[in-house]
Amino acid sequence: MSSHDISVLREGRESELAAQWIYQEWARYESDATWAQNQNDIARSLDASVTIPKFFGARANGELVGIASIVPHDLPTRPALGPWLANVLVLPSWRRRGIGGALVQHVMDYAGALEMPFYLYTADQAALYERLGWQTIEQDSYVGKPITLMRYPPA
Repeated sequence: MSSHDISVLREGRESELAAQWIYQEWARYESDATWAQNQNDIARSLDASVTIPKFFGARANGELVGIASIVPHDLPTRPALGPWLANVLVLPSWRRRGIGGALVQHVMDYAGALEMPFYLYTADQAALYERLGWQTIEQDSYVGKPITLMRYPPA
């Protein structure tokens, strides 16, 4: 997927879809406060003057097929760390086409311009992030699931 298909999330239908996807994929398993923070992050990211949080969308034929974001906080058990690469999601029918990697790279480039380290946690995609240059810093668990905590750039 070419990089020009990825840009900031648009207000309206796209931001509503992103919220639905985030709720279905993750937030429904977490606290109401975490879901409220997700919604607040999406709303704030639509303000062009706000640097973080920022949500990005990948589009195919004008339709949103994936999202990724950089947010100030993502792992409630690690409030001191941040910002975070978060909400990386590609619709099932669009997976295995490089869209997820392109979204992650887009956020990495965005964060790189800010010249700050940032973090992510993943239950099952550590190998993808390692290929993109992320460093595993710890194994942990969150909402009862094992997770890998990662940092970019490596320390």
